[in-house]
Amino acid sequence: MSQYFAGQPGPPVSDLPFLIQRSRGEVSSYLMRVRTRQRRMLTLAVVAGGLATAFAAGPAIGGKPLSDVLDASLGLAMPAWQLLCIFAALCSLTAAIATQLQKSNNLEENVARAETVRARLDILNIGLIAGNLSREQAASEYGECLQLASFL
Repeated sequence: MSQYFAGQPGPPVSDLPFLIQRSRGEVSSYLMRVRTRQRRMLTLAVVAGGLATAFAAGPAIGGKPLSDVLDASLGLAMPAWQLLCIFAALCSLTAAIATQLQKSNNLEENVARAETVRARLDILNIGLIAGNLSREQAASEYGECLQLASFL
């Protein structure tokens, strides 16, 4: 790394290794955030789908005897089977929304692109350190990585 002068806001633009490391850090941070969101959406969809099945299965399997037992024990204003069906519908809707949000935000595609960018930045950094790339080649490749990561 080059030396920076006091009062200078940051590294000079010509400090390519610093820029590569900073970009790699930004991509890694993005991947952590998106993967966490992706896991949460997937977990929500699976749990909500499972609950919808369980709520719908109660009246289907237990029939009127189960409904009568639930009515007597819970003392609800509406029949228990209706309440279970409402819960099943809400859980099913939640699962569908979570699944659609995950697909509409292109999370899978963006994660794959970000991983590609991070790998290319690693290769670029190693090429600079090993002296296999000229600064011009490295700058050109870095520009391509930035274009590929434009969705960040």
